[in-house]
Amino acid sequence: MRTRCAGFEHSKHGLLAFLLLCSFAFCCAASEQPQDDALAIVLDVLKSNDQEMQAVAIAMVKEIPGTEMTKALAKELPNLSAKSQVQLLSALADRGDSVALPAVVTAAKAKDASVRTAALKALGQLGNVSNVTLLAQMAAETTGAEQKAARESLYRLRGAEVDKAILDRIPKADSKAKVELISALGERSTYAGVKTLLETAKDPDRKVRVESFKTLKVIAKPEDLPVLVALLLNLRSSSDRTEAEKTVAAVAHKIDGHNRQAQAVLAVLPSVKDVKKRSSLLSVLGRIGDNSALPSLRKELSSKEADIRTAVIRSLSAWPAPEPISDLLNIAENSDNQIHRILALRGFVRLLGIDSERSAKKTTEMYAKAMSLAPNPMEKKGVLSGLAEAKSLDAMQMAADYLKDKSLQAEAEVAVVKIARGIYDSAAEKDKINLAKPVKELLEKVVKITKTDLLSQQAQELIKKYSALDVQVK
Repeated sequence: MRTRCAGFEHSKHGLLAFLLLCSFAFCCAASEQPQDDALAIVLDVLKSNDQEMQAVAIAMVKEIPGTEMTKALAKELPNLSAKSQVQLLSALADRGDSVALPAVVTAAKAKDASVRTAALKALGQLGNVSNVTLLAQMAAETTGAEQKAARESLYRLRGAEVDKAILDRIPKADSKAKVELISALGERSTYAGVKTLLETAKDPDRKVRVESFKTLKVIAKPEDLPVLVALLLNLRSSSDRTEAEKTVAAVAHKIDGHNRQAQAVLAVLPSVKDVKKRSSLLSVLGRIGDNSALPSLRKELSSKEADIRTAVIRSLSAWPAPEPISDLLNIAENSDNQIHRILALRGFVRLLGIDSERSAKKTTEMYAKAMSLAPNPMEKKGVLSGLAEAKSLDAMQMAADYLKDKSLQAEAEVAVVKIARGIYDSAAEKDKINLAKPVKELLEKVVKITKTDLLSQQAQELIKKYSALDVQVK
């Protein structure tokens, strides 16, 4: 057998190596001891200096069964070049034989970064609960491909005992490793980690707290909302409260039935008197966007506390649907607090951009109302920015009216071009043809006055497109 295959290790050509190894396969099939012969040949190849031969042999390794083969390959691993080690580690991972695990763990601490990365990847297939600490620490201490490999393997480790090990190690880990372990709970969808995360959300290290909230968004369930709301109310840091507000809203969104999602927050709102805590709950209601909460929010607009009214206005402004738009307009028109008027105006403009059953003409009229309420050029620019998202000729003409206003000209130019593009991209063919002439006229105004070359180019390209529609009609 060895004689028939002799000479292959002196080949310098990949194709010849492949052909010889094919011959080796036939030899092994005819032998009375095929695995012994296969092992001997593969080891001879791996011990040679011919990397092309090694690559071919390693590619075939996963097809040759047997624990003895795995043991021999693992033993030879540290004697190979870094490139060949990387290839063999991948092959050992594909074999799925845990007898190679000690060698892979050793390779994860090798001097060569590519070898360490390959070993960390292999641990995702071969590893077990004993590798949790190593992977978490490597994920915490490395960067780039190495860190990615450690993280992904930590997420992939199999076995229910792995989740328990992750939970057990979190209290004992340093801050960086703790972050990685907490993240793993989310990636592994480990619901049993909720109780632990409620504690780590109060950790002295901010990164640990933030990661805890991020993971709670993923694994917490609607039935956990009461304890999440309680956690929110007990936080002192404003930045932590913001993270907790996002978490409560994200978990609330998991509830089927949109008008039931705010119940956990509404249930405690009447009993919370502290202004900061109450403001946090009001902010959460805006993030949830449950219409059943609107009566409670409207009631809070009459609060004597300016901070409470501010929180309500911000909440209504963040609403995911246009229902509070009249409330915001009323505040923008009538509030005796300038900050509240401006906040409400911005929220009003934002909600105008949300799809609704209003006609395009009505929407433009509301933008015009917003422009009349804007107290300064900065706020007027904000209105024009919102108007630019409209897709009607009325909106385009309104934007064009401000082309002569030097303080607003740049924003008006952008709005005209953006609306023209929106009409072209979304309107029915017949409507685009009917609008081609007036749209081109407004675009030509931009081309004449703009000092921005890119905007001029965009306007001219749109003029050509609308002109092509005219040609179709003729």
